Amino acid sequence: MATVTEASLTHALYLIWIAGASCDGCTMAMLGAAEPGIETLLLGKIPDVPRIVLVHPTLSLESGDAYRMQLEQAAHGNLRPFVLILEGSVLEESKAGEGSFSRLGLDNNGQPLTTAAWIDRLAPQAEAIVAIGSCAAWGGIPAASGSPTGAMGLEAYLGRDFCSRAGLPIINMPGCAPPGEAFIELLIYICLHLARLVPLELDEEHRPRWLYNTLAYPLPPRADYLPAQAYDMTDRPGVGCPVPVQGWMHNIGGCAHVGGACIGCTARDFADRYLVLASPGALHAPVQRE
Repeated sequence: MATVTEASLTHALYLIWIAGASCDGCTMAMLGAAEPGIETLLLGKIPDVPRIVLVHPTLSLESGDAYRMQLEQAAHGNLRPFVLILEGSVLEESKAGEGSFSRLGLDNNGQPLTTAAWIDRLAPQAEAIVAIGSCAAWGGIPAASGSPTGAMGLEAYLGRDFCSRAGLPIINMPGCAPPGEAFIELLIYICLHLARLVPLELDEEHRPRWLYNTLAYPLPPRADYLPAQAYDMTDRPGVGCPVPVQGWMHNIGGCAHVGGACIGCTARDFADRYLVLASPGALHAPVQRE
């Protein structure tokens, strides 16, 4: 098992961010994080955490060939160490017929390099891999019943037993979107773990245990109109969420944090279950309260 030495993290850690089928909501959440925010990491101002170099499809200063060259270097093992971040679900390109659902550049044969192709090339070189958002973790909205794209989560694509160079499983951070501050916190923990300073505790769903150990039970004191109140948690234990404890930003806001309605967006199948609950018949179904 390859490991990262403390010395190798003293210069910089690259954050390779790629996008599948997404709405960019996780990027927006990350940009909204504060105390610390991504800017603090980019400037290298967190003790014991290396300076972060962000390689992002929309935020990088480089574009075109210069941007893609960074991905090529990472894929060939010449840009280390790096953490791979996937935002959005992975699309089944075989269902695209003669075209493709996603692409970022062309290979040497002139064929499109899809998001899935970049995952195949980058994942084996990454020290850690994070699936941010429910789309990347479980498939999310794009994987809802009836989708023609075959969308799936990163774990389903690479396999649950896939491990990074540092021996870590795919780290799932579900939410639609998860709070940006929770992501920054996870990123700091990953850096400290790679430097062998702290353990990285994950639960049975490979989520950060300390962030998802609070249930966001979908029975708030208000919003009696919302059919998601009928969401049965008895057969879906562990639908945890950082929002009830952390809020959305600066410890304020967020659905469950302000008495709003939780739709269970961190659950594996929340899209299909919520669609059923939101059907006209469910609107008038009796609400069961504890």
